[in-house]
Amino acid sequence: MTVIQVKTAQHKYPVEVGVDIGKQLLRLTRSETANGRLFVFYDAQFYALFGRRFSKDIHKTAPKRAIEMVLPSGEKTKSPKMLSEIYGFLLEQKITRSDFILAVGGGVTTDLVGYAAATILRGLKWGAVPTTLLGMVDAAIGGKTGINHALGKNMIGAFWQPRFVCCDVGFLSTLPGRQLTAGLGEVLKYAGLAGGKMQKHLSLYVSDQNPDYCAVMTDLVRSSAAYKAKIVTGDERESGLRMLLNYGHTFGHGIETALGHGRLLHGEAVILGIHAALELGRLHGHESAALTGYQELVERFIDELPNRKIDAVAVREAMALDKKRSAKGLRFVLLEKPGKPIICDNVDHRSMTVALKQTLAVYANRGGRNA
Repeated sequence: MTVIQVKTAQHKYPVEVGVDIGKQLLRLTRSETANGRLFVFYDAQFYALFGRRFSKDIHKTAPKRAIEMVLPSGEKTKSPKMLSEIYGFLLEQKITRSDFILAVGGGVTTDLVGYAAATILRGLKWGAVPTTLLGMVDAAIGGKTGINHALGKNMIGAFWQPRFVCCDVGFLSTLPGRQLTAGLGEVLKYAGLAGGKMQKHLSLYVSDQNPDYCAVMTDLVRSSAAYKAKIVTGDERESGLRMLLNYGHTFGHGIETALGHGRLLHGEAVILGIHAALELGRLHGHESAALTGYQELVERFIDELPNRKIDAVAVREAMALDKKRSAKGLRFVLLEKPGKPIICDNVDHRSMTVALKQTLAVYANRGGRNA
């Protein structure tokens, strides 16, 4: 097991990564519920597979019986309507500031439940048990919580750090192929930002040359979580360094919004967003053999995406509402080379449009293996 520390102005907390780390989770939960009750929110997909066993173990940790709620799966769950249902559930149970909230599921669950924790009674302690690859490497770490709005993804939210994040890589063995690919989209992001061995391991994964799936996935989760923890420690509220983590997301969020949330999974859209950012970087003069190799890897993941008809004009309209835009306009993270990201504000409309159309052309030709 690996323990990665995230240090922020709110507090320091561990991100624990390993296989079959139930005992560590029980220890962490027990320490947070010594003076109150435990409220557990599950993603329905996870609960169908592991819920009864997980629930039985959780009930052993709390001084009082845990109170549980199962949430629907999917991006549409991250909505004002579902947030209101969570508020109602908690208030009916007369939740107090001594109680603790645990989110068990993918990025949708940790974003939604984390935001409920941030806002109910003006802020309660919470912990995250991400059960998808995307959740483990990105969504659950760093305290970004929130819900979607019809005009854009994650438009409503708060920075609210968890007390702990517990990542059991063993859960990944049951993930559907699309969810695994979506998680690897975020790992692709880190491989571009950090450079180094993650790109090599991802190449092995897509080439089916890896003899030890669990070991490689554990290493990818550990490396990605460590990179994000380092960034969050240096910039909790995205005023500088943390902007780098938006690599691929400006285009990606635009694609998600234009299609309608859930038509492509978040990480799937990020894969396309990374490709578009590489195309935009090339238009800005960033070309090298290393970037070409990285782009070839990205395109191998595009092969795994379901085919959707994407309107470039609708994507550009959605991007215009991106919450990370600056006074100068849209902000992009580009790569001078793998491991050397830069933030770019002075991007003209034509370059953005050309980069997007080039990516959509590649996607139209290569995507479509998965329904």
